[in-house]
Amino acid sequence: MSLQENSTFDYARLSKAISTRDLSYKLLMWIGDAIDKGLIQPSKVAHQTGGPDAATDWLRSNYYQIPEHLRPAEDDIAEFSAFFSTYLTSSFDVVEKPGTKGEGPTPTICRCELCMRIVNAPHLRAKKLYASDKRRAKFLMTERMLELATENQLVISHDRAAELISDKTVQRDAAFVAYGHWLIMRLSGQSDGPAILALWRLIAWDPRGGIRRGFTLNLGDFKVAERKLLATIRIAT
Repeated sequence: MSLQENSTFDYARLSKAISTRDLSYKLLMWIGDAIDKGLIQPSKVAHQTGGPDAATDWLRSNYYQIPEHLRPAEDDIAEFSAFFSTYLTSSFDVVEKPGTKGEGPTPTICRCELCMRIVNAPHLRAKKLYASDKRRAKFLMTERMLELATENQLVISHDRAAELISDKTVQRDAAFVAYGHWLIMRLSGQSDGPAILALWRLIAWDPRGGIRRGFTLNLGDFKVAERKLLATIRIAT
């Protein structure tokens, strides 16, 4: 194109975040089975709030019990743990049922939010999204749309950006851009809670329900979505 296009992404970091998300999913699936078989142990180090520190402690203590293809390189443990902590706490809840691990009068494991999800990995379920989470997701999309406009010396109002996002096609492009931004932020342990899951569903789920057939998360889709969203902004300004 003759017009200059400036990205809001560090695409090298986004690529790292995508692969980290993929590994987080695979590791969580393995943990669900390994916990029941006693192959790994929950952390016994108490954490007041959990988060990246709790994930790092747990991963280091179980590192060599995890299959090599499911664990990060040793020099990536801190960054992977930061992401993994947001993956567990932003996307999953423990199913409340009698017999959930960690309950009882004499707990011997860390009971922070993250460690309780690890020990109860076989009983995790995707978070239920509420209207407030979806509204927050729309705000995050609008915020990134305004950032993309600014990066390209374009001016668009918050209300106009929010109006454009009401279009389903534009909304998915904006969801990709917002989700990509937060994938990178999660490498440092920052998240925006269930709103990130709402963004994921906008890009990965079929409007009729369930994951889109054959859908995989790849870097090229983020690049296409960002270009399309920028074109939408140019037309609207």
